[in-house]
Amino acid sequence: MMSLEPVEELVSATDSRYVWTYPVDRPGPEIRAERHRTVWYVGLPLTSAHRGSHSGGGALIDEAGDQSRYANEGTVYPHSALVEMITYQDRFFPHLDWHYLDMSHLDWEDVRARIRSDPPDVAAFTVYSSTAMWAYIVAAEIKRVNPDAVIVFGNDHAGILHREVLTGTYGSKIVDFVCTGNNGPFTMMGLLSWLEGSLDLARIPSLAHRDGSGGVVNQPAPTYPLSARMLPDYRLIENELKAHYDDAFNVWYASHYELKRMVTLPLDGGCNWGRRPTRRCLHCSIQGLTPKTTDVGTAIATLEVLVGQLKSNVYAAGDSTLGMSKAQWGGHTSFLDELAQGCADSDVLRDQRFMLAYGLVYEFLQSADLCKGFVKTWNVGIEAFDPKLLKDNSKGINKGPDRVFEALQLAQDLDYKMYLSGILGLPGTTLRQLREEVDNWLSIAEAYKGSITTISVAAPAIIPGSRMYRDAFKQHAAVREWHGELLPIRKLSELYIRENTEVELADVEAALTDLGRGVIALDNAGANIKFGGYMLGGVDHEETYERTLLQEIVAELR
Repeated sequence: MMSLEPVEELVSATDSRYVWTYPVDRPGPEIRAERHRTVWYVGLPLTSAHRGSHSGGGALIDEAGDQSRYANEGTVYPHSALVEMITYQDRFFPHLDWHYLDMSHLDWEDVRARIRSDPPDVAAFTVYSSTAMWAYIVAAEIKRVNPDAVIVFGNDHAGILHREVLTGTYGSKIVDFVCTGNNGPFTMMGLLSWLEGSLDLARIPSLAHRDGSGGVVNQPAPTYPLSARMLPDYRLIENELKAHYDDAFNVWYASHYELKRMVTLPLDGGCNWGRRPTRRCLHCSIQGLTPKTTDVGTAIATLEVLVGQLKSNVYAAGDSTLGMSKAQWGGHTSFLDELAQGCADSDVLRDQRFMLAYGLVYEFLQSADLCKGFVKTWNVGIEAFDPKLLKDNSKGINKGPDRVFEALQLAQDLDYKMYLSGILGLPGTTLRQLREEVDNWLSIAEAYKGSITTISVAAPAIIPGSRMYRDAFKQHAAVREWHGELLPIRKLSELYIRENTEVELADVEAALTDLGRGVIALDNAGANIKFGGYMLGGVDHEETYERTLLQEIVAELR
């Protein structure tokens, strides 16, 4: 399902090659689970090569004034995919213990001590390119202490690069299975069933593993419909919310919200920008994402628990939530209309503005009035202000600064909060355009302070699953040479900017520093705007330490 090339995602619950219903009833061979009683679900910290890129805050900037709240702020959002798998395990495998660990909140030495004293039997990791180094480190330590432990990698980096992971220098020794599609809970429950002897490995969807001869077997499967899936039950990790996430939320966002925590929920996925992979936005096309939505009744019931019981805001972490209304794209979907009506009909949700939702400028202009009763924050990918820089960009339908400012003004008029993101160093960028982009961002920050929660701007991150990585891989022998289980993100971005712009990465980073100083100055003056930068790393002692640590642990594996 996942590939560097655009592929059309299939959504179906009827692929009879695989098992989708748990627990598996049929009797199997002798149960293997006596050795597999504890399952860890692990979120990773950003490797030092990417410090500052997560939603909790940016890296410290020299001469930017007081940045005390930027230090060690943790991360705000729990890992929705991990909680989804935990929800399924809690329902269908109650006899197995599970533990949730987010290493953005935990010290490595404490985690290492925990592994040494009581290692898991199974460990599932959500792996992005920016967290892959720590995924390998933690997984290797688990394997060192418990060689029989089963290691499972999932999410974009691992899924797209499953062959590279399973046959790589580190992955071949550490990683047993990779989830290769959008079926995480069914892949994981299938593996737990296999470990208990009740299911053949070949019946597990979206699974890649090594065969007996050292080759890689991939079992691609259609995406199980969101409308037929259970949503994550955050009551299961409420202690984690209290212990870690609430504090991080308080640092960054508490003054913007009535409810004082935030969780993520997979209410939708994909976008409606075109009906075919070659016409949809290239982000969704390359990642194989087809427009899909959850069941509205299930969503409302879950939202009532989150808002009413857990007192939580909800990040609808889809690719284009605000684009799912019947006023858009030919009226092919009415998800957002039904969701708005469901919230209005709910005694718990009525008159509560609790949702953070993503939408392009065009989508927001079409749906802002519809959503004003329950959406609190509009998370918009502005990308860039100059239309020339957007002409080939995956989200390039903002039509320039006039349309952007029209949407921002509407958001302010309707009392929305705004989480704004963009990219500096897109193809075609000149030094003049780079300066103008920074000036535009600072003008927005000044004009809409009080309404903006975050300005998050980055250099291009050339990672698998992006149009930019696909193009660079096809065009440059160096990228194909660097391609593997771990990627040199800084070198990739440096090459991409050099080949596609009139500037250098150093120019982009200097512009980001100027932007950061300006936003942080507004923050210190009371605007309460977070600046989110993106460090590409590759040059500091901490990254050297991490790679050395991984090599040392792997050398001790039996």
